[in-house]
Amino acid sequence: MKKIIPAFLLCVCLLVGMLSGCGPASPAAPAAPTSPGTTTPASAPATTPAVTTPAPTDTTTTAPSPNDTGAAATPQYGGTLKIAVIAPLATPGYTPMCTTNASLVYTRIAYESLITYDESGKPQPMLATSWTTDPNEPSVTWVLRQGVTFADGQPFNAQAVKANIEAYQASNRSEVMNVTSMDIVDDYTIKMHLGHWNSSVVDSIGFFVLYMSPKAIENPDTLSSSTCGTGPFQMTDFVTNVSATYAKNENYWQQGKPYLDGVKVTVIPELTTMEAAFVAEEYDIVASESADLINDLKTNYADKFASGDYMQVTNASGQGLVSTGLIPASADPSSPFADARVRRALAYAIDSDTLIAAFTHDTAIATNQWAVPGTVTYNNSLVGTTYDPDKARALLAEAGYPNGFDTTLNVAGGGDMYTAIAAMLTDVGIRTTLNVIDGATFFGYMSGTWEGITVHAATVGTDLGLYMGRHLGDDATFYAKGIVRPAEAVALLEQIRGAKTDDEKIALEMQMQQLIYNGDDGLMLFGKILYVQPQPVVKHNWIHDDTFTTCFNGTEVSFADAWMSK
Repeated sequence: MKKIIPAFLLCVCLLVGMLSGCGPASPAAPAAPTSPGTTTPASAPATTPAVTTPAPTDTTTTAPSPNDTGAAATPQYGGTLKIAVIAPLATPGYTPMCTTNASLVYTRIAYESLITYDESGKPQPMLATSWTTDPNEPSVTWVLRQGVTFADGQPFNAQAVKANIEAYQASNRSEVMNVTSMDIVDDYTIKMHLGHWNSSVVDSIGFFVLYMSPKAIENPDTLSSSTCGTGPFQMTDFVTNVSATYAKNENYWQQGKPYLDGVKVTVIPELTTMEAAFVAEEYDIVASESADLINDLKTNYADKFASGDYMQVTNASGQGLVSTGLIPASADPSSPFADARVRRALAYAIDSDTLIAAFTHDTAIATNQWAVPGTVTYNNSLVGTTYDPDKARALLAEAGYPNGFDTTLNVAGGGDMYTAIAAMLTDVGIRTTLNVIDGATFFGYMSGTWEGITVHAATVGTDLGLYMGRHLGDDATFYAKGIVRPAEAVALLEQIRGAKTDDEKIALEMQMQQLIYNGDDGLMLFGKILYVQPQPVVKHNWIHDDTFTTCFNGTEVSFADAWMSK
């Protein structure tokens, strides 16, 4: 039987326009190259008044990939990197409308941001060479890289940055809504004034804004099948939910790069088909949202992994992982889930360890809070909820539901795991019926309201001000309309965002974990985290120096340094 992954796990990008219209321009003299670090927002850097982050010396040296075989020392030119993914995409898109991890796999092949990240999660220069933050003013000033052009020949400069920030604001992107005005100091320096200090400013503006040519911004409806970014490859062909093809950007600013001739991303929604194509060497890299990919290949081709012919890609930084959970609709005061005791009962009713073993082949990470063990904002002293059906029943009785109540669990695509979860909930008195929905309905719940319980997908990056803020803050865009947002939680979030030092911020984030996830009196605004699943990715050993999922779970994809020894 062919294995088809439920749509809700694919994190489909919410887009209304598509990229187009700009093929690579004739080569210009690029600036001296800098090897971008691998990936991923971690906690924001220490922020004190007027802190300047200098650019490192430009260099063409590339650090070895943590997933590289080291089979050859000298990069080779040529070849097309072929990637198979599960996640479908309606459009690779008008970048302000790309809001999920799946879309970033496509967009970051062609587009770049002001900063990138090294494997420890520290911000590194990309399109910006340095930045200065001033929490007291408050503001952030960016010094931009010179000699960079977009694929259509337009210059990357302060005016282009301003146009992109305004486009993101027009799309109500929370990452940039705190920018109240911008001063173009000179062609390559821009100062952004903030409505209030936000400790996540470098991460939110520097990483999540992907820069399009100003001409593309002027007419986004024409952007249908090609891209206008500054990245190493530009799109030449796009077939909705089928494939995206990219050619080398001959105008790329890093001298001598990229090494590859092109990249092609193909959507294969059936795991067995994907696995067979990988074994037949039709694809160099395969990625899914299901642990079945790794389990099946390792079971059937253990010798290939042992010899190093097949390589399981790992997330080297541990950052940017995505959690899967259940979030109850609590904003409606008539809902049982408006009572925090009922939300805690839901959490106590579910046996995550059993789910991880049975449905992720023990590849997922268990957590009881908005972080994974070992990260800087994981609260080791937190006593969270564990599997305790009796405790769940007692909480329901205390909340006025001694005989339980009926509800629905909304799932796109269904699946055995959610049938098992419904049985666990029903066992304690939360009588749960599965409601199978389509992907469009699911994403409607993310931006609006729902009844009962729905699946909650969230990035568990260490910066709670940024990642939890997308769900809890006054500027929140995901699930926020469907959940209660108690004043004390919103106020604590704003304290986190206003922190001026890392130590102050982390201490407040520890308080937030306790406020929401404490087993005795936690607010449980986000319901139950089932697990955190690193994206399963396997590649052939002839692929070198790619950053596909090695950091930030694939959302920072750079193939500027990638090459093939095949």
